[in-house]
Amino acid sequence: MDNQLYVEDFKINFIPIHFLPFPQAFVVYESETKSLISNTLFSSIAVDKPLDPIQLKQGIFAYHKMNLPSSEYIKDPIRRIRQHEIDAICPTYGYIIESNIDNWIEYEYKLDFYNTGQVFKYNEEFVKEFNYIEIINHMINQLNKSVDTEEIIETFSKSEFILSEKPLEMVDSTHVGYKLWHAFFEYVYAKKGTVWLTILEPLILRYHNIFGLSLPAIYVSQMREVTEQKEVLERDKKTLEQNLEKLEAQIEETKDALLRCPITKLYIEEVFRGLLKKEMEHAAFRETEQGFILIQLDQLFDINKRYGKETGDEAIRNLAYIIGQVVPEGTRIFKQNGPGILVHTTTDKKSHIIDLAVRIRNAVKDATFFIEKVTVCASIVYFSELNPVLTDDNRIKEIFIFLDQRMRLARQTGFGEVIDNSTALPTLREGIILLVDEDEMNRNMLVRVFNRLNFDVKAVTNVTDALAVLREYPIDIVISEINLSKMDGFSLKRELNESKTYANIPFIMVSHNKTVENIRRGNMLNVDLIIEKPIIPEELIGHVKRFRERR
Repeated sequence: MDNQLYVEDFKINFIPIHFLPFPQAFVVYESETKSLISNTLFSSIAVDKPLDPIQLKQGIFAYHKMNLPSSEYIKDPIRRIRQHEIDAICPTYGYIIESNIDNWIEYEYKLDFYNTGQVFKYNEEFVKEFNYIEIINHMINQLNKSVDTEEIIETFSKSEFILSEKPLEMVDSTHVGYKLWHAFFEYVYAKKGTVWLTILEPLILRYHNIFGLSLPAIYVSQMREVTEQKEVLERDKKTLEQNLEKLEAQIEETKDALLRCPITKLYIEEVFRGLLKKEMEHAAFRETEQGFILIQLDQLFDINKRYGKETGDEAIRNLAYIIGQVVPEGTRIFKQNGPGILVHTTTDKKSHIIDLAVRIRNAVKDATFFIEKVTVCASIVYFSELNPVLTDDNRIKEIFIFLDQRMRLARQTGFGEVIDNSTALPTLREGIILLVDEDEMNRNMLVRVFNRLNFDVKAVTNVTDALAVLREYPIDIVISEINLSKMDGFSLKRELNESKTYANIPFIMVSHNKTVENIRRGNMLNVDLIIEKPIIPEELIGHVKRFRERR
C-alpha cells in the first residue's frame, strides 16, 4: 500500500510533508507503539534541563520559525497526523511529548509565521496567483485565538463556506479565487459586523503590505468608517472621562437606569442640577459664559392626541437625537422633568449660545422622520445674568425659573420662538388657570378674582374649547364644573389623564352636587379636589395657590 512499510509485526506509515530542511527527512508513524517520529515537526530549541509547557511552546515556535519558510507548510502534515492515534511524539530535536497529545497537535497547527512569500506563486505569465483557501484558513486560525471554536462553526454553519471542526479550517466553498477572498469577508461582516473585521485587521494588513494582496472590498469601506469613528471617539474621550469622573460617585450609589430618562436615555434633570452645584464651587466655571437652553416641541400634545402616547414618546426621542447631532463637542444634554430637553454649553460669546438654539430649531423644522412636521420653542438663560449675591442653590433655582418663564412666553408668542433675556417679559403672572364653566355669572366672578391676584385666566364653556386652550397655553391649574353640555368635567379629566403631559396638572372640580358618587368618580380619575357651589373665593384661592406652588 502507498506510503506504508510492513516489517515483521510492525507497520510503518510514511506521512508526506511538502517542505523539510533536507531531502532525506521524513515523518513516520509506527502503529504498534502508536508513536510518531515527527522529524522537524514538534522539534524545539533544546536547553540543558526539561522545559515546562510554556517554555516548550516557545521552543517549538522558535525552532519552526527558524527552519521553515511558513506555518502553512505545517497544515497538511498535521491534517494527516490527526488521522492516527498517537501516544508519543518523537521529534529530531528537543523533547519527546508523551501527554496531552491532542493539545500539542492543536498548538502546532495554530502556529503563525511567514518567512517568505510562499503564500502565492507566479503563473506562466508571471502574474501572482494567491492560495486564497490557505490564506482564509490563516484568518480563521487568527479568529480562533479570540473566538470560541463553537461560535465560528455556528457562524458558518449555513453558509457557502464549509468548515471542518478538527482541524478548524475551511475545506470547501462555492466561491473560488479572488471572489472567494471578497465573499468571505462580506459574509463575516454580514454576520458579525465590524467586530471580527477588527480582530483580523492586523493580519489583513500584513498580507496587504508584505505580499501585495488587495484589501477585501468590505474591509476597505467598513474599516474606513471604523477608523473615522475611532478618531471621533478619541476626540470625545477626554470630555467623556471628565464627565464620568463627576458622575462616578452618584452612579456607584444609584443604579444608572434611575438616573436616565427611559425614553431618551439622557440623564435626568436632577443629575444636571447636582452637577451644576459641584461645578459652581470652582472659579473656572465663571471664567467662560455658560448657556442653558430649554427645547420643547410645539406639537407634542397634538401628536399624543392623534397618534397615541408611544408616538409622542418617539417624537421626544427623535428630538433628543437631533439635538445630539447638532450640538458641538463638550455640550451636555439632559431630559427635563417636563416634556423638554435641557442643553448646557460653554462658550466665550453669548451669540454662540443663541446661534446654537437657532440651529437646533432649524434642524427640527427640516427633519423628516417625525410623524408630521413639527417645530420647537427655545428659552435661554445665561449664567452671567444671574444675581451674584445668591447662593449656588438659589442660582440653580433661578436658572430653571427663568427657563420656565421664557418658555411660557415663547409658547404664548407662537411656534418656533427663541427667547432670552433680550426679550422684554410681560408682567410675570402667578400662573395660568383654565376655567371651564357654562355659568356666566360664576365664570366672570372667578376671572375677576384671579386676575386681581395676578393669575391669567382662560375661560371657556365646553370640553372641546378647553382642550384647544391646553394645546396653546402652558396651563398650571384646571378648574372645571362637573355638569357641562355634551361632555362633562369627568370626561375632560379623563382626556387629560391619557396624556403624560397633562395628566399631572392639578384639577379642581366645582359643582352644586357634591355627592358621594361624584367624589367616588373623582377619586377614580385622580381629581385633586371637589368644591361645592356656591364657591367661597377665599377657600378656592388658598387651594389654587398651594397647587401652584406644588407644581
